[in-house]
Amino acid sequence: MSRRERISPSEAEDNTSGFRHRTRDVSRDLLRTRTLIKSDKPLPEGALQGSVITSVGTHWIIAVVDTWYICVVSGTLDAPHTGTLVAVGDVVWIVPAEQPFRESLSPGMRLIPGDNDSRNEQNDTDPTGTIVRVEERVTLLSRKAAGRVQREQVLVANVDQLAVVVSFVEPSYHRRLIDRYLIAADKGDLKPIIVLNKVELIPREFVHDIVDDFEPYSKGLGIDVHFVSAATGGGLDTLRKALAGRSTLFSGPSGVGKSTILNCLTDGQLRVGEVSKKFDRGRHTTTAAVAIPLDETSSVVDSPGLREFSIWELDIDELQWYFEEFASFIPQCHYTPCTHTHEPGCAVKGAVDKGLVDEQRYNSYVILRSELKG
Repeated sequence: MSRRERISPSEAEDNTSGFRHRTRDVSRDLLRTRTLIKSDKPLPEGALQGSVITSVGTHWIIAVVDTWYICVVSGTLDAPHTGTLVAVGDVVWIVPAEQPFRESLSPGMRLIPGDNDSRNEQNDTDPTGTIVRVEERVTLLSRKAAGRVQREQVLVANVDQLAVVVSFVEPSYHRRLIDRYLIAADKGDLKPIIVLNKVELIPREFVHDIVDDFEPYSKGLGIDVHFVSAATGGGLDTLRKALAGRSTLFSGPSGVGKSTILNCLTDGQLRVGEVSKKFDRGRHTTTAAVAIPLDETSSVVDSPGLREFSIWELDIDELQWYFEEFASFIPQCHYTPCTHTHEPGCAVKGAVDKGLVDEQRYNSYVILRSELKG
């Protein structure tokens, strides 16, 4: 459920500053699953509340205070949603098993990265359990799942902000992808920040051009933009301050350096490889998101690189309200409704021509609208 007040399009004339129209349908068609969804089931005796740290194969690592449990999902799950039943960041209830998992981690390995205390030390057994309930998600980042089936894929739940990580080169950033992330963050009630990595590779004569290219976000939308270099450490102190006291999801394309940045911020301890070997037959750990504590009040979520990002359930008529710089001009359009693509007297197009609305942002809107129109 959204924590922010929704403003209807009819209120645009009265509240155009920082206008955002948010929507998230909470009712989903139940897809084929082996888990039966039942709401308001009484909790079994001895159930413990924890948070989902990562997934490894068919298992989930759940943090319960100072103990981590290796869990499976119950055949009958109490959850307020369907689709992605469990995601990293979910608040869940588990029932501990009587028999622990009897495979030890190799000496010196830690179950969850970024922490040095005794809760990560494993002897001969790992505590296990069953997830029986998932609480309602406060925030989330989701996308349309890859493939032909129309379904939502929840990437991470219950974090405070989304760091959209891109790079200057290898791969070069694309602002249209950034715009898609910003819409998804808005839909999921996440505060966005933008991180541009590999700035040490920007030729000196182009530095001002790159800074100017991000001004529609920093100055136009008030979004913090961080120019960093994981290679040299430049800009990381400022980024670390932006993460303080918050939980932050790092997401972006493969190769932009998300894990490298987080290695710098977390002393290089990012792997859950030994757990992966036990349960996932040695698959690389970046196939799953993983929550990493920075300190007592801050955490980050490292996520796999995404090849594509399609926004889940975005309605064509609401698209304009996710480009909030349009808001003050929409009431001035000659036609109502106005698609802001071809109509004469369109105030949004006029604002683009006058340089009052960024042209690349407008082009993102047009392309997205064309995709939604089919």
